[in-house]
Amino acid sequence: MSKPTYRELATNFTLWCKFVLLEEQVSEREFNEMSIDEKLDILQGCFGREIGVFPPPPPTAALTPRFRSG
Repeated sequence: MSKPTYRELATNFTLWCKFVLLEEQVSEREFNEMSIDEKLDILQGCFGREIGVFPPPPPTAALTPRFRSG
């Protein structure tokens, strides 16, 4: 399984319980009563800003055509 996004964590109680370890775990009722923005704020406080997808690395020299000598 790939790492869930903050939005996935903020909208899925099962994922929240699996990945977010707080000093005091919230109940499902408390989780549902919090807004998504509140949960996103908690996630940013715990883990920092969410890192976006990085662009692919530039091609390497191994991909450049080789010329035959002579």
